[in-house]
Amino acid sequence: MGLKHIIVFSFLFFGILYPQTDKPTEFCSKAKGADRMLKLQSTLTENQEKIDITYYRIDLDIDFDENEINGSVQINGTVGMDQPDSIELDFTIAMNVDSVFLNGQLTNNFVHANNLIKVAAPDEIIPEGYEFQLTVYYHGTPPTTGFGSFTFGEHNNVDHVWTLSEPYGARNWWPCKDDPSDKADSVDIIITVPENQIVASNGKLISETDLPNLKKEYYWKESYPISTYLVSLAIYPYTVWQDYYVSTTGDSMPIEFYVYPNHYNAVQTNYLKTKDMITLFAQKFGEYPFINEKYGHAEFGWGGGMEHQTLTSLGGYSEGLIAHELAHQWWGDLITCASFHHIWLNEGFATYGGALWKEHTGGTQAYKSYMANHAYYGPGSIYVENPVSVSDIFNGGLSYNKASWVLHMLRHVVGDSVFFEILHSYASNDSLAYAAATTEDFQAVCEDVSGLDLNDFFQQWIYGENYPQYSVSWVPDATDGYIIYINQLQPRDYFHMPIDLHITGPDLDTLIVVDNSEPSQSYYFGGFETVIDQITLDPDNWILKEVDYVSIAEENNLPQRISLLPVYPNPFNPSTTIRFNVGARHASQLRIYDINGRLVETLIDEFLSSGEHEITWNANNLSSGIYFVQLQSGEVVETQKIILLK
Repeated sequence: MGLKHIIVFSFLFFGILYPQTDKPTEFCSKAKGADRMLKLQSTLTENQEKIDITYYRIDLDIDFDENEINGSVQINGTVGMDQPDSIELDFTIAMNVDSVFLNGQLTNNFVHANNLIKVAAPDEIIPEGYEFQLTVYYHGTPPTTGFGSFTFGEHNNVDHVWTLSEPYGARNWWPCKDDPSDKADSVDIIITVPENQIVASNGKLISETDLPNLKKEYYWKESYPISTYLVSLAIYPYTVWQDYYVSTTGDSMPIEFYVYPNHYNAVQTNYLKTKDMITLFAQKFGEYPFINEKYGHAEFGWGGGMEHQTLTSLGGYSEGLIAHELAHQWWGDLITCASFHHIWLNEGFATYGGALWKEHTGGTQAYKSYMANHAYYGPGSIYVENPVSVSDIFNGGLSYNKASWVLHMLRHVVGDSVFFEILHSYASNDSLAYAAATTEDFQAVCEDVSGLDLNDFFQQWIYGENYPQYSVSWVPDATDGYIIYINQLQPRDYFHMPIDLHITGPDLDTLIVVDNSEPSQSYYFGGFETVIDQITLDPDNWILKEVDYVSIAEENNLPQRISLLPVYPNPFNPSTTIRFNVGARHASQLRIYDINGRLVETLIDEFLSSGEHEITWNANNLSSGIYFVQLQSGEVVETQKIILLK
């Protein structure tokens, strides 16, 4: 049979060996151990889509004795061209709404039900361009959902309050438009606590004020745009200390640490590495995005980390955790996923930040080991089809590990310098910085910077499932060259990727790149007299994959084993194509069996030459059902399930 997709790699004459450099290869056409399976999904309503929130003022008095909060939240916003019939805010019905003011006037024209506060405008229809101000007064004990939301806890038998509102927990303790796509331009956070407590939060500390009755007020101001789930409180009698980061322009920014007193000695060494991590990420991504405020850590009572804007909450102090949460300040805080369908833009990027820190401190081998330890070969797509629970959204294998591999693979596809140019361009994009992004937004930046069509890449790795499983073999050709066979053995979802092949033999040691996209492809390699001893597919492990190497006979360089390639199409009606490889010349049989093991038809029973073979089977006279293709060559047998659907 004829060879399909033969690509000539004549490195002696055309110089097409692609070195491991910055030159892009052409490419066309938390794990946050989720314990609660709560049904949590965005409740963004039609009316909420018609308003834009510009400002929040959160004012809370926290009662540690009764585990209650008494507070008010002022919300400023605007109405766009589409006019809502009311202004709606997310707020749990577990809390009590005391009163609502609209534009400074007390109103009773509101309903608190179904975890929403719905406030009707005086004229029923709110006009285009309308600016509004709502103030909600409320009290109660916030329910603890998701990863904690708002928690009254203890550390060493001392009262401790902390929040973790991702994904939809902000509505449990303050009324807001609780969706990652709508960032307020700024937030004021005013918290009253017993005088022994210290309040750590977002942005800059504007004031500390002593109050009567042994209380104290802390006033924090976040002046950068922020999503609701990134607003945080960490309250405890902390030991507070500082370090400093010097920016690329020579300005000094404080790094503030709020530490449990009994942990100070344990955390100090790794915390002091934070400034070096900021320096590295500023080089790789662009300047730290909240340079006019601060960065820091506040310990809290959850066993992981949460990337609260300008002040990460930490339940550990490993280098990896610190690097991951710091990377989120760019990927998650500066640019936030527009919906939790696209959470990989937060978590996959932050996980990859850990890889870059490993590469910086331990070199290339440490980077490779990190990526190998974060490989994921399980089912599911990185895109979260139905983000209804914390376990669906924060899937460690998909949203974190496999997603980090997308960036690892992209780095090799486009080349090193182009990859980091992409990250800089993404972080500084006028439409995305301090706003929200989808996968398509990131893809557009990648394509704009690289000049490549990356649609196949993102479709297969973000929206598709699985990973390529390659089989590699090679045989001599009559023209003093070799035919290299690459087959994709997974049953469906064939991947389009550039693949590095390291080819060695006597006086031969070279690297070529082939474009691979189909179940079975063949490539010509030759134009010289030599012998191939070994071909290694993707020697530096840039592709999330598995590889099956067909052994080579010493006496004749022919494959010694058989390989039954994926039948296509499968399911089929009524015909399908069966492709297979045969090693050294053997009597070979290709048979079809039904689900009960009965022989249905013998398609081949003869001596076959080594190499790739193809046959079409027509099952027009058979009924729908499951059948099995069995290939036998010598003593070796391979079987594959196929489905006839009529």
